[in-house]
Amino acid sequence: MSQLPHSTTFSSSAPQEKSKLGNGNGHRHYHPRIRNGCRLAALRAFTGAQLVLKNEDITPVDAADMVGSNAAYIRVMVALIQTGDQTLINKVLAGDLPVLTAGVQVRGLAVLLKAYKTATAETKAAFGRAVTIDDVFDNVIAPAITPAE
Repeated sequence: MSQLPHSTTFSSSAPQEKSKLGNGNGHRHYHPRIRNGCRLAALRAFTGAQLVLKNEDITPVDAADMVGSNAAYIRVMVALIQTGDQTLINKVLAGDLPVLTAGVQVRGLAVLLKAYKTATAETKAAFGRAVTIDDVFDNVIAPAITPAE
C-alpha cells in the first residue's frame, strides 16, 4: 500500500499550542450569542417555556423544536417563571447566570411552592405545627423582609 503524498504524521512529544480564538475546540462562533443585551439561548428557552405554560398540549420537547432550544433549558425556564423570581430570570436572560445553574438554584423552591399551592388547609396547619412558628419566622419571613446584602 502506498502512502499518500500529502499525509502528515503528528509528533506526540511536541506540545500543541491552543488557539486564542474560537470556543476551545478550534472552531469560531460565527453568530452572536447575545443580542440587545439578551442571551439568545436563554431567550429561546424563555419563549419555549411561555408556550408550555400557555398551552397544556405543548410539551417542553415540542416547544424546544418550535423555538430552536432544548427541552432541559425549557424545563428550567418553566420552573423559573413559576417561582416568580424576576431578578433571577433577568440575570439568566442577560447572560449573567447560566440557565442550568439557575435551575439548580430554584429546583427546591419550585417543589416547595408547588407543594404549598396544592396543600389543603389541614396539611398547611400540620406543617405549621411540625416546623413551629419560630422556625417559619426565622427562616422564611425574616429573610424575606430583610434587605439582601
